[in-house]
Amino acid sequence: MTVATPTLSAVKTKPYSEFVKALNIIEQTQLTIFTESPPPAKDEIIERFNARVKKAQAELDSEDANYSKDLDKKRIAIMRELLFDTVDQYNDQYANYIYPEALKRYNARRNGKFVGVGLKFRAVNDSYPLAIGPLTGGPMDGKDILPGDKLVSVDNKPLAKLSSSDIVKALKGPENSIATIEVLRGESTHTIDVNRSAVELHYADAELLQSNIGYIKVSRFGSKTHIRVENLLTTLINQGATSFILDLRDNPGGSTRAARAIVSMFSTENDMYCERYKTGAFKQLPRHGDHKTDLPLAVLINGNSMSSSEIVAGAIKSYERGFIIGSPSFGKGLVQKVFNLAPPLGGAVRTTIAVFGRPDHKLIHGAGIVPDFYVETDSDFMFRRTGSLNISAAARAFQRTLLEEDVKKDHPDQAEAFIAAKDLQLQTAINKLLPLINTQ
Repeated sequence: MTVATPTLSAVKTKPYSEFVKALNIIEQTQLTIFTESPPPAKDEIIERFNARVKKAQAELDSEDANYSKDLDKKRIAIMRELLFDTVDQYNDQYANYIYPEALKRYNARRNGKFVGVGLKFRAVNDSYPLAIGPLTGGPMDGKDILPGDKLVSVDNKPLAKLSSSDIVKALKGPENSIATIEVLRGESTHTIDVNRSAVELHYADAELLQSNIGYIKVSRFGSKTHIRVENLLTTLINQGATSFILDLRDNPGGSTRAARAIVSMFSTENDMYCERYKTGAFKQLPRHGDHKTDLPLAVLINGNSMSSSEIVAGAIKSYERGFIIGSPSFGKGLVQKVFNLAPPLGGAVRTTIAVFGRPDHKLIHGAGIVPDFYVETDSDFMFRRTGSLNISAAARAFQRTLLEEDVKKDHPDQAEAFIAAKDLQLQTAINKLLPLINTQ
């Protein structure tokens, strides 16, 4: 194939250079395990770009004073669409071109921070959204807001019947701007002025259970989750923890470095997991951080435990460091990497660069982690905790009330049994640890 020549107007421009860089990244790193036919080559995509720019030039009025600026916007829009379509042709649901605005949201979630008011809520189709509670440490913490309060408006914008995403947009705003929230409690209303600022999301929390068993819940692996887990673990040890339960149920994954660090706290082994790349080469990923405890350990997983959750469970299982309890994990043994692109093109390409496996090279994708003790019931969903965990006990209790109301509506015949059900996976972990505690 003849190498495509870019249109003269695109040569040496920063967006075009980033566009070509992105195409090279996709071609060199993206695995082809989900597609049967070869995706289009880089030169073919550049030819498509040239053809579309030529068409855009013909559609614009060259005499218009904004011709050059409008053409630049068109080129960038075409580049973004082509990057999206190029990655999409690999049929990989975990890989994509991330548009600039979506990238901001992705980074906020991954870094565990965003700018807003720090309030958990629940949208209601035919009424006002309900406040769950403020995020501890956030701008709303300490304000006059209670679980169950109705959110009437933000900055005079009515919130009734809006979707969750539209409510989030209304609550968010520039850092240090003031949000005026109208709240309905019973029959009376009041307003709350809150300064929008950076809100930290905590994806882990902990408590001591019976017999001083330390329980640590990790809902996802943010870039700093391992730091919080280390602090929680240290606190539990200082409180006299006799053993630990690490709850990774419904955890969709995230930072692999955080996963390595958390395994390292419980294990002295060096290799945490392995990666196999497009070339077929394997790489062993080492421990990250210090070993903290040899106390008995149980890890809870289920069918929604994915990716970095499976790295942790897989390493614990391979080294027989603890019990794996629950149901088989999802089996997402893929490693994604996000490659940021400089503005004005902006955004990023996220590609699947490797499949990963346990330290002994047993691949996880499609197989998952099989628990040592299989425990599953129809009521498992009653104990699901996802997203940020830094809310008060009162907010958690209100979430449970909402869940029970949903169960009564959606499962009227089984509601009583579901609501009364015990967390059998957690109880099994306790039962397996108790004999080990008593022999110490």
